[in-house]
Amino acid sequence: MQLLTKLIIIDRIIPVGGKKMKRNIIIVLIAICTLFILISCYIYIINKNKIPVLCYHNLATAEEKTNFESEKDWTIDVKNFEEQLKYLKKHNYKTLTMEEFYEWKQGMLNLPQKSVLITFDDGFLSNYHYAFPLLKKYNMNATVFLIGEYVQNATQTDWNGNIKTYMPLELVEKSKEEYPNIDFCSHTYGLHYHNSINEVSKEQMKKDFSLFNNNITNTKFLAYPFGQYNEDLINSWESSDGLLAFAYGPTRKDYRKASRKDDNYKIPRLNVSHGMKTWKLGLRLLFGN
Repeated sequence: MQLLTKLIIIDRIIPVGGKKMKRNIIIVLIAICTLFILISCYIYIINKNKIPVLCYHNLATAEEKTNFESEKDWTIDVKNFEEQLKYLKKHNYKTLTMEEFYEWKQGMLNLPQKSVLITFDDGFLSNYHYAFPLLKKYNMNATVFLIGEYVQNATQTDWNGNIKTYMPLELVEKSKEEYPNIDFCSHTYGLHYHNSINEVSKEQMKKDFSLFNNNITNTKFLAYPFGQYNEDLINSWESSDGLLAFAYGPTRKDYRKASRKDDNYKIPRLNVSHGMKTWKLGLRLLFGN
């Protein structure tokens, strides 16, 4: 209808002698409309049965951000995070629980095209202070992948000498009551202390999973440490009755939207980095990169 209206307007404003010009303009308009339709179809096809899994880490206010200069790529401004939640709300995205994502992955549940799984890695204390209240405010779900050692020793010094604070166990338990919209899953108990997952034996892996489930929270969902995995880790998690495992990395195979066809133990995720504008988040949600 809009194209027809434009053609009528063109017919009226261009004199009869300009038939060639008129024809060229009509051809251009038809080409533009055709291109728009093709792009829309392409976007629909590449997004069909795919869900973006967003990966966050730490949050900080503008005043606090100077304390995280060495890790600014992993630290999101609180106001920026709220703007992103507003974007999801405005564009009618459904935020999933981990159970909903699993059921969708197994083909047991159909979900709206605009669905997203929000995840946080490590279990920073800022998640409790800033992310959880905002998620509750906008009635959204999220999953936190906790590091067991960090939960039991909530103040940690990283390799750069920076002091970081995480949610202690009592706060995790309190959050389960206070924020039922938040799922807590495993980021392993202590495998982050190894430089490479290839240094870890199968026996150590299985012991780590058992320590987490017995001391932190019982879960069947895992995010690999630093996004690293190998066949031993996959097999160890599967044999420990793990249902899903999430990767994360710069390579194309681990940095895209998730589909039902993905291996249950190689679920890709999309990082949300420092300073990401809502329009860029929108593109990431749409195209997955």
